[in-house]
Amino acid sequence: MSDQDFEGSSEPVDLINHPSGIVPTLQNIVSTVNLDCKLDLKAIALQARNAEYNPKRFAAVIMRIREPKTTALIFASGRMVCTGAKTEDSSKRTLG
Repeated sequence: MSDQDFEGSSEPVDLINHPSGIVPTLQNIVSTVNLDCKLDLKAIALQARNAEYNPKRFAAVIMRIREPKTTALIFASGRMVCTGAKTEDSSKRTLG
């Protein structure tokens, strides 16, 4: 993967703010939420779109969200994990 594959790499670097010439960019934000209740994963998987549940393979419902393009892992304990968001706001929209 080349440097040009990343967003924002074609812009000149402001050496005053980034003397090393390296500008970090967010690529993946992971966030969690606790719903504080038990969940029926089988019922969620049967009623939700873009959801898969195979308890022998992984103990959570995997829900792929199209917009923003993220993945939510939903556990029977009531905890949810969102991965793949590019911004904090898009991560909040996935879980909220």
